[in-house]
Amino acid sequence: MIRVNLIRGKRKKRRELNLNFLYLLLPLLLLAGLLLYHKIISDRIETLQTNIQKATTEIARLKKEIGEVEKFKARKAELQQKVDIISNLQSGRTGPVKVFEALSASIPEKCWIDQLSVKSDKVSLSGIALNNHTIANFMTALGQSGRFQNVVLGSADQTTHMGFKLMRFSLTFQTLPH
Repeated sequence: MIRVNLIRGKRKKRRELNLNFLYLLLPLLLLAGLLLYHKIISDRIETLQTNIQKATTEIARLKKEIGEVEKFKARKAELQQKVDIISNLQSGRTGPVKVFEALSASIPEKCWIDQLSVKSDKVSLSGIALNNHTIANFMTALGQSGRFQNVVLGSADQTTHMGFKLMRFSLTFQTLPH
């Protein structure tokens, strides 16, 4: 059998959910979330702007240093060019001296040089000698000096100079690099 209690007693009141409070709380939470998001984004923007400013300052400083480095490079190139010129002059200064030294050591007695021309490694000269034998000795001495090669007689003609019969000659030869 089923029993039904028809006596009304004290019942507990059921609490109803207050939706008005929820409608008020939801926008406040949404607003708080937006404010927090805005704060985070603002801080990130500020950090990035600070980094950009630091990078711009660093770029300006590095451009100044690059300018100084370029000045130093230009100065170095200028100085290197001067050193190269001095080196070329220095090597060119000893070359003719050695040619003249070897040439003067090779000239036999009774032989005189009137003209001498040195262009890079080619030497041409003309002069006067007592006879053909003296010219031949001069050519042999030039070849054996170790400084010259390809000694070639250009011409040998008899001439009278101050009442003496002498031989006018011209020679061409090359210098050896040392």
